[in-house]
Amino acid sequence: MAIVSFRHNFIFIKTTKTAGTSIEVDLSGRLEEEAIVTPILPPVPGHRARNFADAGGKTVYYNHMPAQEIADLLGAERFGAMFRFCVEREPVEKCISHFHMLRNSALHNPDGAYDASWESYCEAGKFPVDHYKYSRMENGRRVLMVNRVLRYDRLKWALPRVLDKCGLPGFQLHTRAKSEFSKTVLIRKDQVTAAQRQRIYEAFAPTLAVTGIRWDS
Repeated sequence: MAIVSFRHNFIFIKTTKTAGTSIEVDLSGRLEEEAIVTPILPPVPGHRARNFADAGGKTVYYNHMPAQEIADLLGAERFGAMFRFCVEREPVEKCISHFHMLRNSALHNPDGAYDASWESYCEAGKFPVDHYKYSRMENGRRVLMVNRVLRYDRLKWALPRVLDKCGLPGFQLHTRAKSEFSKTVLIRKDQVTAAQRQRIYEAFAPTLAVTGIRWDS
């Protein structure tokens, strides 16, 4: 998902398992008709995608689109003049949510063939690392392409504040898209071993470095 609002001058970059779908559903009804709102799968009531294709009907803006590709389409000057934000989540919690999605989502696991245990998920190391979506390499170092990285655990009050500054007062997150994925609990955070936590945090080291977020604070 990506959202580009020209009237409110902001770009929202979607990351994995950080309430991105819920944010897009609730934002899509508040934004101007000319805003770019990409499709989501499976469809969620209340969401209306628009302006994501070119004149020939070819999709040019798409779900989970990295900031660099959006900048390439909009142009560096226009992209740089807009407020850009995304959301990140504590790495272990993010991986637990990702694991539940892979196991419980009819879209991602339609025939139940993916029956990996949490242990094998951690061993595989295919974690939902997203820093490449909202950062880029410059002179050998990774730098942010967004103005703000909101913390998932503070989203309830941080997101309304950000959107209020963008001219969308009173915004509240009502949709809980895909919450059903975690109804069948397969692993809890207090069950994650120290070795598994270390493996996850090592994979997320570039994310932690570029965002500067201290999840223990």
